[in-house]
Amino acid sequence: MRGTKILDALKVETRTYPDPVPQGEEVVVRLEAAAICGSDLHGLYQTPGEKAWIPGHEAAGVVVAVDKPRFLKVGDRVATTAIYPCGLCDHCRMGYTIYCRANKGVYGFGLDGVHAELIRICERSLLPMPDHMTFEQGCLVLDPVGTHHHANKRMGTNATHTVAVFGLGPMGLGATCVTAHLGARVIAVDPVAYRRELAKKLGAAMVVDPAQGNVVQQIRDLTKGYGIDRGFECSGRPEPLGWALDLCRHFGHVSIVGEQPEAKIRPSDHFNRKEILLSGSTCFPLGEFAEITRLFERGLRAADMITHRFTVEQAAEAYATFHTGNTGKVIFVPARA
Repeated sequence: MRGTKILDALKVETRTYPDPVPQGEEVVVRLEAAAICGSDLHGLYQTPGEKAWIPGHEAAGVVVAVDKPRFLKVGDRVATTAIYPCGLCDHCRMGYTIYCRANKGVYGFGLDGVHAELIRICERSLLPMPDHMTFEQGCLVLDPVGTHHHANKRMGTNATHTVAVFGLGPMGLGATCVTAHLGARVIAVDPVAYRRELAKKLGAAMVVDPAQGNVVQQIRDLTKGYGIDRGFECSGRPEPLGWALDLCRHFGHVSIVGEQPEAKIRPSDHFNRKEILLSGSTCFPLGEFAEITRLFERGLRAADMITHRFTVEQAAEAYATFHTGNTGKVIFVPARA
């Protein structure tokens, strides 16, 4: 099979690998759509050194080979998750396999991932897709859609709310799309014009360019001093988290989605005197998958965030394009005759 190889920072090529063979609970999936994630960009493509595994963890495809399956069969359509879970610990039993205590590995980060034609993957890492979902929708389930469905559910977001999304990479675009689908008024913030325009297409009512002045004041002006009811920090930068907390009204809620090593907050101003809630979101419990699939059935336009499609043979171009920032979601699809 053909698959992606990251040789060094900003250096990718396509190589031939042995076709994977199913073993026990691991099946082989032919990949029909596989997305590049921001974590692939920052954690792999932009960092020095050769990576010994095939990258990628967001995908959908068809089971083409099994060994000793428990519930899947050849021909089943599936979406991937990132973790090889034990299935036995308390977090796995809750459906939070992302936090598996006996984590056997992460696909695309140590285990061979999905930026290839085929992958061998544990059955427990796969989600059977309903017939109404396309493969391109399926490759968006794990991060840009599922994470924000779960976060909005925790925040109790509804159509009466004004919600600011800070950072419009793929995760911020996902937050915009899912939150607008709920009927909320979304204000999307990003310095890249391309992504602000894409956010409008995905349902943002208003967009803000940080280069145009104080972001907090811009949003206060847009909301006639109201501020926001909910906020998503998707940029991975400390300043936008402060903006979200400053803007959030009494009893509001801010969700941290962007990876955030550290940030400055003001507990008295942000929490004691406004009773704001602050939470984080990385993925979703598997029990919510049926809810997420119904979003697509009811018209969720998440596939509109896909702006570029490449074959695995074009892996170097795909990664380089995503690196520019002038994209939405970049995905791999099979070459068609």
